[in-house]
Amino acid sequence: MLQKFQNWLIANNYKLNTAKDYQGRITRLCKYENISLENLIANITSILPQYEFGEKYSYGSRSHTSVKQALRHFNKFLNQEVR
Repeated sequence: MLQKFQNWLIANNYKLNTAKDYQGRITRLCKYENISLENLIANITSILPQYEFGEKYSYGSRSHTSVKQALRHFNKFLNQEVR
């Protein structure tokens, strides 16, 4: 799934380094949350707001908000993947 996400980012005009970075941030976020990728996918609509506005805002704002950006784009990817 993460490789498909990376490919999707590249297909949507993101540079390879950005695509790899976002893929890595999703992996690290799963480790930080101690959840599986499948759990993140199933619960992204409740997890994403925690990083945008909630109690995990400071973690989400790391590295010029790259964590939040990775989550937002992963959510967008998942929404398009379902269609």
